[in-house]
Amino acid sequence: MPAFEPDLPSAFASSACLGAWAHDPGSDRLALSPILARLLAVPDDAAAGAPLTLALAAVEAEDAVRLESVLRAAGEDGRPFEAEFRTRPGPGGARWLRLMGRCRRDPDTGARTTQGLAFDLTEERRPVGSEGDQAQRQANRLADHAAAMKGLVAGLRNPPLARLVDEVAVEIGHELARRLRGTGERQMH
Repeated sequence: MPAFEPDLPSAFASSACLGAWAHDPGSDRLALSPILARLLAVPDDAAAGAPLTLALAAVEAEDAVRLESVLRAAGEDGRPFEAEFRTRPGPGGARWLRLMGRCRRDPDTGARTTQGLAFDLTEERRPVGSEGDQAQRQANRLADHAAAMKGLVAGLRNPPLARLVDEVAVEIGHELARRLRGTGERQMH
């Protein structure tokens, strides 16, 4: 029997992954995969070193400010991060994207590079199917965010905040259970 192995090119093609990106905090330049460059209206000849401002021009204004701040902070603290943002409407309409990555420092030169992967969230944000399907997707996203909050709050050593996040996580669990049972009714517990 032949070995069963993942086919990475096929997996990427059938997933929401748009490819890799890299940001050089020193020069404030951005290298983008071809698909991501097209979505951000960055010309092909600039995709290997476009000014960050060029890519941010294709992002909704309020999201662009936050995204720039996240990239700058990531370049300083080296922690993993993710940021979601909306593009300005283009030929295919507005898109929801997520960047995930972290900053690394070259041990020899000390140069920093923030890099990671980009994902297209547009399809999961589009209302499709029944209202119940949309509510289920929203509840699942809430659960993902609650799990992320629990991980983040643990490092803050703030017991009252940790209790609040736990309460939110429990309530989201109840909402998921209601959705799985097929009812959106609020039950007292």
